[in-house]
Order: sequence, then structure tokens, then C-alpha cells
Amino acid sequence: MGGGASHEEASMVNVDEDGNLGIKESFLSFLMDAMDLDVKRPIVTKEHEALIKANWVAVNKGTVAYDAAKHLSPTKFFYTTFYSLMFKEAPSIRPMFRSSMTVQGKVLAGIIGTMSTVIKSKNVVQVCQDLAARHTMFGATKEHYNVMGLVLMKTLAIISGPEWNEAVHEAYLTAYCFLYYLMLPVIMDKQPKPIKPSLPGKIAAKETIGDNTVRLSITMDFPLRYHAGDSILIGLPMHTGEVRRSYAISSVYDPEVKPFDICVEATSESSKWLVEANVDSVVNVYWINGGVHFETDTPDAIPKKLLFVSQGIGAAPFHAMIKGCQSVKDKWDGDIAALHVTSNPISAFQTIHWDRFKIATAKELSKDALLSVAPDLSTRRLYIAGSSAFVDATKQLFLEAGGRAPEIEVYSFDNAPFIEESLDVSPLPGH
Repeated sequence: MGGGASHEEASMVNVDEDGNLGIKESFLSFLMDAMDLDVKRPIVTKEHEALIKANWVAVNKGTVAYDAAKHLSPTKFFYTTFYSLMFKEAPSIRPMFRSSMTVQGKVLAGIIGTMSTVIKSKNVVQVCQDLAARHTMFGATKEHYNVMGLVLMKTLAIISGPEWNEAVHEAYLTAYCFLYYLMLPVIMDKQPKPIKPSLPGKIAAKETIGDNTVRLSITMDFPLRYHAGDSILIGLPMHTGEVRRSYAISSVYDPEVKPFDICVEATSESSKWLVEANVDSVVNVYWINGGVHFETDTPDAIPKKLLFVSQGIGAAPFHAMIKGCQSVKDKWDGDIAALHVTSNPISAFQTIHWDRFKIATAKELSKDALLSVAPDLSTRRLYIAGSSAFVDATKQLFLEAGGRAPEIEVYSFDNAPFIEESLDVSPLPGH
């Protein structure tokens, strides 16, 4: 008997003399009715495995469908395409993915890795059934796996470009259905937990860091994972009803530390409510939003020459991104310049002491202020955070001083797209 199926898997997996993997008839007889995808009797061959592996190598190098300026990296192209299609197809599934999409996207990439090595795997049944058991705890249902399979095929077709054909499609779908069959006994046996749109988060600590400005530490009973610079959607239980707002996370992810920090300035009714909230007050935590951030687990992807220009509280996400770079200083050999434009400097954003980081404050934005902190401005990638007028003015001065337009990245504080996404999951009165 060929292949690599272990003795423990022999009860469910059939391995033929050529090493091809299938599901034993005794299991197909009672599982087939539950298989809603097209491949009812999946047999994964070495040819399937080779096609998947070759396609995945091409995707990770970047096919003609990949645009570096738009997608940043081939893997990001994969993650963002998959999740945008997934949440459009099944909005109710969004709360299952509370952590950063790119963090979770790397888990998704692992599924492709399993597909491409399934014949050689020694514990594929155990891996699949453990995965199914974990996702049942998050609320995953059989219907979700059906949607995921279809969306995964659509995603791979998009990102593969001309590398995609019927044979590659058949290979991926067959492998997915094979793995899905291995999960089905667990999926059908375990009752999934109800998916909650949000989870309670408690304000564990509060610190005044400026005029009408506080730093809050929020803790929750969930292993939230995020990247430096990520923002989070929070629901505030105000007397008029819940108000949802996105806040930049000002802390750096540490698996040993549960709370995450946000900095809030009282500039609206909702932010005033949060600034005045007492320790132990409870808010509704939804999920990490997509946007500008640094993935410190892949430091090579972080630009080497950075310039951060912020207005007031806009320095909060940049403070986290700078700390993120410092946390991987042995693996990242770049340097950072930062200009904080504010009439009232916030000392909490001046606490990073590092020989590869220089920060200056100014009451007004000017070309001289930019060049004083970054005389080599033309070599740097610019990140801007502030009002629309501030962003426009910074862009113009950066270009006048010799900067390049493709090197400009804007950190958006626009709540609208994040609130809109949440309404598909949990509507608010009046929407």
C-alpha cells in the first residue's frame, strides 16, 4: 500500500496501490448526503498534488494578475481577495474573524499547504478534525465550509490569472472536498457555538495623556491578534443606543498581554463618552479592521527608510508602528524619522528612545519642519495621519521637498466603511 497515510488514519482514508487517497466506502455511505460540493467521491492523486504545488508557487511569486502597487505582496493579494469575497458571500461569518485578516490569512495559506502535501502527510485526519473542532467553538457550521470552498476556488481563479485552468480547478476542489470529508464527522457531531456580533471588553486602566485625551487599556476574554498600526471597531453603549467607532490600537501585540490600548481625544459625543468612561466600564468589541499596518513577523516587508507625519492624536497608530519596528530591531535594519504637528505635545508619544529613531514636534506644518527631521526625505516612505486638509498639505510639501508620490501612504480615520461592514452583521436602529 503506497502513500503516507498513518495507521491511525486507516479507518477513514483509503490509499490505493498508486498512493492516491480517497475516503473509504463505509464512511462515504453515511457522509455523502452531507457533502454539498460537487466532488462526492474525491480521490487525491499525485498529479493533483503536483498541480496544486506548482500553482501555489506561481501565486506566491506573483502572477500577471498581481499588481505590486495595489496589492503590496502576492500573499496579501490572496488574503484580501479571499476575505472580501467571503464576507460579501456570507456577511454573518465576519465575527468569526475578529483578529487581523493578515494574521488569519497565514492560517488560510496553511490550508493550501496541506492540500499540496496531503499524500505525504502523516496526520492529515487529526489535523483536519482538530481544525474542525476549534472552528466549531467559533461558530463554524457546515454551510460555512461550503461557502469557504466555493469562495476559495473563486479566489484562486482570480489571483492565478492565466495560470488557472480546469485541471488546476479540479485538483484544488478535489483536495478541498477530501479534507472536508475528513472534517465532516466532527462538524456533524458537534453543535457550533452561536456567533456573537461583538464580545464584551472591559476598560482595565485609564491614563490622561493630554488635554481631553486618555489612553485606555481594554481587556476581553478572546485571544485577539493584531499588527502594529491596526485599528479596532468598538461599540459604545451610549444612552441613545450603541454607537460604533474605529480606534487605532496604540499598543504592540504581545501574546502574553491580554489588554490592548487605544488613545482617545474628546472631539465628539462618542469620543467624549469614552474619555469620561470609568475603569470597569464595558464596551462591545467587534473586530480588527483592515488598513495600514506593519507586519513585524515578516520584517523584510517593512520599508527601510520611514517618515511619519502626524497631527495631534493621529500620532497614536504611528507610535505603535514605531514600537513594532523597534521590537524587531535585530531583524529590521531601517531607520525612522517622525514629525508630530500639535500645539500641545503629547508626552506619551515621545517615550521611544532608540538610536535609529528621531522625532520632532512643531506647532505648524512646513517644508522646513519636514526637512529638519528628515533631510534625506527623498529616500523615505511617507506615512500621514491627520485631517483631510493636513493630509493634502503634507503631500504637497513632501513632493515639493523632493519626495515621490508612490511613496505616500495615508492612515485613514474614516469610520464609515467599518461601520457599514458591521451593519451587514448586526444592524443598528435607524439603519
